Amino acid sequence: MIEMKKLGKRYDDVFVLQPLSEVIGKGRIIALCGSNGAGKSTLLSLLTGAAEQSEGEVLMNGISPSDKRRYNLQFGYMPDDFEFVHGLTVEKTLEYFAVLQGHEVADQLERTGLTMHLKKRVSDLSKGMRQRLLLAQALLSSPEVLLLDEPTNGLDPAWVVTLGDILQEEADEGTTIVFSTHQLDAAAKLADEIWLMREGVIKEKLSGLAYRETLDRLHIFFGN
Repeated sequence: MIEMKKLGKRYDDVFVLQPLSEVIGKGRIIALCGSNGAGKSTLLSLLTGAAEQSEGEVLMNGISPSDKRRYNLQFGYMPDDFEFVHGLTVEKTLEYFAVLQGHEVADQLERTGLTMHLKKRVSDLSKGMRQRLLLAQALLSSPEVLLLDEPTNGLDPAWVVTLGDILQEEADEGTTIVFSTHQLDAAAKLADEIWLMREGVIKEKLSGLAYRETLDRLHIFFGN
């Protein structure tokens, strides 16, 4: 469970994330949607503990980011992009993360379709394959929370479907998932609830709507 209590972030006197109080329950999938500067990445940075809040607090399963070691064990994180060590292969890269986390790599390689690409250097991977490698490392520790920044970027339509299957499997096991996306179709298909953000504020929440109705509401929000 993720609990935010008047959580906010500002630079000088300007809020990039207005204080918010929200609870995300076990097994929920939340999509953060909004234009650039809406506050999506700021919120994810606060949830990962990479950024320090200006106000309020966040707790993950009752643990504060101030207890860094225990807090970091609660979640897996997939950044929007990451500079892997170019000389390493897919296999060695994932083994490196696995050693850090004390887990095996085989299951996640298979889930993310990377088994046949073990010997490829990460520098030779397409954007979509780098995304799949980032997802694999986020899943390594079987975390209770997954925080994913633009996970659908660079994925072809078939792999967006596979990503959805993986996220649903994780949620069914009780994993809490928060992801950001610019892709309205992916948000409508993958999330239990969509938070529409603008200028650091959650303007609206969409949940319990049919796919087509959700997509229509998203297009209205973004004005297209």
